[in-house]
Amino acid sequence: MIESASIPSTRHFVVRAFCAAVAIQCLMASSASAQLSYERKPIEYSTTTSNDPVARLLTRLSAEKQSLSNDEKYGYLPALLRELDVPVDSQTLVFSKTSLQRHLISPSNARAIYFNDESYIAWVPGGEVIEIASTDPMLGTVFYTVAQGQTNTTGKLIRHNDRCLFCHGSTDTGRVPGLIMQSVYTNADGDRVFPSRSIPTDPRGPLAGRWAGWYVTGTHAAQSHLGNLMLSSGDEVQPKESITTGNIVDLSPWLDVSKYLIPDSDLIALMVLQHQVSMHNRLTEINHKTRLYQSEAKAIHDANDNSPSRPPDDRESDEDAFVFSQLAERLVDGLLMVDEPLLSDQISGTSSFTESFQTRGPADPQGRSLRQFDLRTRLFTYRCSYLIYSDSFDAIPDPVRTRALQRLRTVLSQDLPAAKYSSMSKEERTTILQILDATKPEFRP
Repeated sequence: MIESASIPSTRHFVVRAFCAAVAIQCLMASSASAQLSYERKPIEYSTTTSNDPVARLLTRLSAEKQSLSNDEKYGYLPALLRELDVPVDSQTLVFSKTSLQRHLISPSNARAIYFNDESYIAWVPGGEVIEIASTDPMLGTVFYTVAQGQTNTTGKLIRHNDRCLFCHGSTDTGRVPGLIMQSVYTNADGDRVFPSRSIPTDPRGPLAGRWAGWYVTGTHAAQSHLGNLMLSSGDEVQPKESITTGNIVDLSPWLDVSKYLIPDSDLIALMVLQHQVSMHNRLTEINHKTRLYQSEAKAIHDANDNSPSRPPDDRESDEDAFVFSQLAERLVDGLLMVDEPLLSDQISGTSSFTESFQTRGPADPQGRSLRQFDLRTRLFTYRCSYLIYSDSFDAIPDPVRTRALQRLRTVLSQDLPAAKYSSMSKEERTTILQILDATKPEFRP
């Protein structure tokens, strides 16, 4: 939830502020007759040229008259990982039939997903296409496929605006072009068993409700999750005490791991992926809401040039300040991982992901980084999202981004911050403040 900013007590402003808050929600509401918000000005998702990593790769390949190298076993997967700088050890495996190539996916032929801070690549052994989701700072997630077996990749790397958004622009993503990571109960063929009980992406959820329909390799002591679990059709979900599919380090009893680049579906990579999917969707949501509100407010201002209720020129009205402060608060809550559950014991993965992820930086002069893992009581040592360094964060319009940075500094500096931040010790907040001062120039006062 977004906490309200401080509001003057005058009845007139309270009413206007309430109307502004309602208006911004209405901007994002969908109906059968209304145009999708991300297709309206100033966003115009489908008709705007993207500036995401895949679009830039495609431009470069075309200019250089080059094509991606085609591996005999994996097709264009190794080349895409290399060109987009996506690490192999980020591999996670999902066996639920929940994607474009569902007819190929099963527990014996799981879908591999690889990711970095900006791009996500999905590959199925024997698949006709490789699916790519790439983040554009202004548009949100942009979707592509590249056909396997084709020699001219520049002509076969295609952007999709329609079929992908049927799911990836729905309520599951907050009605913005975004990402979906669900926990889905399946049978031994990978088909859904309880469609109505699928659990959407939310890094605030406990481990015990995560990763049904996914393979999970790693150790987590007595803590439980739903990874590696397959049910018979009609079975009830087993109580967590009887699930014996945890603390798995070898997937060979379930599938032929030699089909994949590495044999892992790393527990730590899955946790980072879940945080990142949620945060990317939030960044897109806040960007779009801000820009749509600004566009609507400008239209109202232009239509009522002589209205005494709005200040002249481009100065903010009281309604503007109220809405921007709400959006900034929501952004800060996401950055500081509010309500993320604590761990009760040590967790560890099976690939090199834990080590390689922490080296990507940036780090302060003491070597401290927002990418450092804790893995004993929580995921990250310093709970402030590394996506604060992303282009998607920097693209959030100034009125909200500036307020968010100011609010973030206030929270990190206070001796007694709001209750929702109380799980962070003064020491942790001070360290995050120091790291950001050293690594995020815009954050400095």
